[in-house]
Amino acid sequence: MPYPLRSAVLVACTSVLVTACGGGASSGGGESSAPGSSPGKDAAATADGGTPADAGPGADVASPPADGGAPDAVTTTPSPPSSGTIGFHLLLGVPGSDTPGDSLKLDGDGYTDLIMSNIVAGVMYGHLVQSCSPGMLFDPDYLYGSLFGQLLQENLATELYVAGSGLIDSSPDQQAVMGAGQGGPYQINNYAADMVYGSYAPKGYSLIDYVALQKNIGYPFATAADQYTQPTPTPFNDVLYGPMLTAYFHFNDYVALHEIGPVGGYTPAWEPDYDEALTSFQKLPGNFLEVLLNTAYNQGYYGPLVSSYSKLGATATAQTVAGVDGYASVWGVNDTYQQYPYQVRYYLDQLYDNPVPTTSPTVTTTPDNHVRFGMAALGATFAGVFGKLAYVDAAAGYVTIPQAKASAAFATALSGAGVAPDAALDLSQTGDRATIFAVIERAIAALEKTLGTDFTARTASAL
Repeated sequence: MPYPLRSAVLVACTSVLVTACGGGASSGGGESSAPGSSPGKDAAATADGGTPADAGPGADVASPPADGGAPDAVTTTPSPPSSGTIGFHLLLGVPGSDTPGDSLKLDGDGYTDLIMSNIVAGVMYGHLVQSCSPGMLFDPDYLYGSLFGQLLQENLATELYVAGSGLIDSSPDQQAVMGAGQGGPYQINNYAADMVYGSYAPKGYSLIDYVALQKNIGYPFATAADQYTQPTPTPFNDVLYGPMLTAYFHFNDYVALHEIGPVGGYTPAWEPDYDEALTSFQKLPGNFLEVLLNTAYNQGYYGPLVSSYSKLGATATAQTVAGVDGYASVWGVNDTYQQYPYQVRYYLDQLYDNPVPTTSPTVTTTPDNHVRFGMAALGATFAGVFGKLAYVDAAAGYVTIPQAKASAAFATALSGAGVAPDAALDLSQTGDRATIFAVIERAIAALEKTLGTDFTARTASAL
């Protein structure tokens, strides 16, 4: 039976190469369909349990990328020093597994640069989604923060991170994540696969097909079809590049789930509900888009959860969102696939000082954490992150993004948002967090415009 016509939610992203959202070479197969892959994730031994939280969503809508307009003036006051603790690696309400196995001590800013790079990449994730689906709504707290939550859950021991090392995992005790097919600290196991074709030969929907990534991904296009047999490339462990690579991995899921049916000539289990969920989410503030995509990553496309959350999303109302946001649905459920998106939320709720469940879904405590982002340090991180990416310049060809241009875009964003260059904002405080997000959103939009590029651009060949 032919796949139904594509909904209007995903629009073609204009590009001088291949569009990322529709068009181009593609064919059927999701995360679990690539040769040699398992239905879920083949992670190197991680404590794949965790805990969600019963806090409400943050801002209802991701702020649209902005590079203009007249912002309200932002008066900043000194934030308290970074402090507090985030516990992770546990299962919500499961006896014997409901105590965090690991923790990050936020005092002393030992993890602040790592958190910054994950937040920059997380905002880029939202930018990519909105570039392909203009007007798409999501909860920015959870979508922008999802990469950091994923790192805490999927990495072996993020607490061993050493600031300034340049590596997410620098300890010999963490190197299992860099083995063949592991995908680095974020455990993006199928990073080498074409997520639409379901093969290892890149045909438009592999990570190496993205123009922004290909130059520094760590392996050549010519041998990409055999990369799944090789150790995970070193750049995946880079504190500036690894989070951004993971953002693109999730964005590729977002696109691939939509494209598999049209290319394969059949209707996969998640359709037409997935398309209808995206349509629904465009009108539903604070929706659970990141939950749907996190299950696609963790269980795989063909697991039941993608279809289940797509079906919920297709007819979702505010009441549906409230039900998904609650932790009661997974409390005490000893199933890591069901727990995973809530583990990510739980870690973020600690980071954001939202109420988190303790002895039951309705018994909560509110953390007192602070993560201070100095704008100068955030600007340097922004420039470093984008300095790992590439684009096609009309005169110079395929080149790495100059950090100077990224720094200029960030400075423009600070000015446009009315934030002083020497300001310090607290990610754990709602108002400051919204301002941090807005600055990064503006900076990404300004940089994309300055470069004359499209960060969603793909190519079906080596550049």
